[in-house]
Amino acid sequence: MAAAFSFAAEEAEGPNAVESCQTAIDNAAKNIPANATSAKYTLAAAKANLIDLDAAYNDDAESDQTKALAAKCDTYAKTIAAQAETQKVRNSTAEKWEKRAATARSIEAIQEQINKARTGKVNDLEAEKAKMKDQEARLQAEMQQNQEKFQAEAAAQEAALKAANQREADLQKELAEERAKAEARQQEAMNKLNELQSQMIQVTKSARGIILSMSDILFAVNKADLKADLKTSLAKVAGILSVYQQFNVSIEGNTDNTGSEEHNMKLSQQRADNVKAFLVEQGIAAERLTAKGLGMTMPVADNSTKEGRQKNRRVDLVIQDKALQQEAK
Repeated sequence: MAAAFSFAAEEAEGPNAVESCQTAIDNAAKNIPANATSAKYTLAAAKANLIDLDAAYNDDAESDQTKALAAKCDTYAKTIAAQAETQKVRNSTAEKWEKRAATARSIEAIQEQINKARTGKVNDLEAEKAKMKDQEARLQAEMQQNQEKFQAEAAAQEAALKAANQREADLQKELAEERAKAEARQQEAMNKLNELQSQMIQVTKSARGIILSMSDILFAVNKADLKADLKTSLAKVAGILSVYQQFNVSIEGNTDNTGSEEHNMKLSQQRADNVKAFLVEQGIAAERLTAKGLGMTMPVADNSTKEGRQKNRRVDLVIQDKALQQEAK
């Protein structure tokens, strides 16, 4: 594999999760036939997953995200191996059929020679005929032997192809079940979070996940301090997150276009940081949370109106299941 990764310090006891993942992908890649398109696509996805695993490992080697990415690496390696084996079986089967066709053409050419010999001289005909019959008998015996061998090999190849297809189907089913569980968890959480819906907190669902948009009314004017109402709502959110350990949260601070860009960026970052700090105080692991200030860069309404500016002054909590997060990547 050409890509190089910034591995964490090597342990004396053996390879770490990133090294094991890279070794598994490299070993699987060695056996991919040139025409195995599906395996090559899966290999590309596995390499992308390896990059994410390297980053997660360097952040926290024991985090849930690192473990999930390492497990997904193993699934990718098995899928690549299954797809490569499937293509090898198909290639071998095509080769056997070509050999059978070549044998048939050879017999046809010999038969043509026999027919030509019959038009020759009578004295030479008997000797040539006997010679041809002997040659034909040998070829017929050889063809019969080859035919039996081919049928046995074809049966074995068909069984191998069936097994390889089954392995690939099982792996695809496993990935589908994992996604279904993640979507069910996210819907359950959505139902609970809908109880927080109010004029100050809007709960919506998008491709990014569940989004809780909190109005800046919940903050002191032009400050990052959290008001009591916001803390009450965030405590409820923390309770839900403590039940659904598979969820990560991106906390995004936003402002309208009034004031300087520098001030808005700083204020939005402080508000996001304070929300994160409060959730950590409520027992949510810090590695599940990210906080970033976006300033005025991500408006959801027109800043030219008072109502639009009020909508843009917000803090969003983007909640997504880790399994769906990795699949989106």
